[in-house]
Amino acid sequence: MGERIPASFPRSVVMVMIATAASLALLLWIFDGIIERLLIAAAGFFALGRIWSGTRRKRDLVTRGFHAGHRVDNHWVYEELRDGEVVTLELPLAYAGRGEFEILIPGEQSWPARVPSWARDRREQILERLNTVFKRSDMRTDD
Repeated sequence: MGERIPASFPRSVVMVMIATAASLALLLWIFDGIIERLLIAAAGFFALGRIWSGTRRKRDLVTRGFHAGHRVDNHWVYEELRDGEVVTLELPLAYAGRGEFEILIPGEQSWPARVPSWARDRREQILERLNTVFKRSDMRTDD
């Protein structure tokens, strides 16, 4: 069974952000020293940023229906939300030097045999979405 994202997820993120902001506002109101207020404001800025970036993958899945992916070892994991469940497509990566990678895409002929059934007829759409992360020159096909 794959990961499921509840329909209440966006509402939960908003509520956590509001609670964090309200807590920070209360702390800013309680403390009257400029140094304390600057430290609280800085901590709040980084806390809200961390919450926002930490929920990006799930926010993408819920709002866009897909997440263009992330690296896991020597693979790129592309994800989509289908009927509330996260489905994945793993594509191999090749090290290109200087900390950069090329993604290895199955060619048109081998695509249907090498990808999950939900992705078989959607090669162009998935490649277009991957293009938001990889330059075309970093996408290599095997056919």
